[in-house]
Amino acid sequence: MAPQEPVLRAEFNHLERRVTRLEDTVTAESGLRAMMDLDQARLTARLDAQDRLLRALSETQSDHTARLTRLEDGQQRLEAGQQRLEAGQQRLEAGQQRLEERSQELERVVGHVREGIDTILVLLHNAE
Repeated sequence: MAPQEPVLRAEFNHLERRVTRLEDTVTAESGLRAMMDLDQARLTARLDAQDRLLRALSETQSDHTARLTRLEDGQQRLEAGQQRLEAGQQRLEAGQQRLEERSQELERVVGHVREGIDTILVLLHNAE
């Protein structure tokens, strides 16, 4: 055996242990990388699902905004119509009040005309 052989043998054994440790580390890390890939795939799937949900929510919100706008427009038209009806009712009430006043005035005039007719009839009856 040559004098260098034990040194080379020790160096070889040392290198072999290092290579074995490196292989073990690579094997363990490959498992971790696979788990990281799986986690990343899960996160990507979740982000895609959340993105779809956000788009659906945006569409729903836009639809609700359009519906709310239509409802508000309809409410404004109803309020305007109600105001016109109230104004018309006030005109009708004022007209009714004028008719009642004129009716009372006509009743007074008719009462005076009857008195006049009664007076004329009495005078004609006395003149006979």
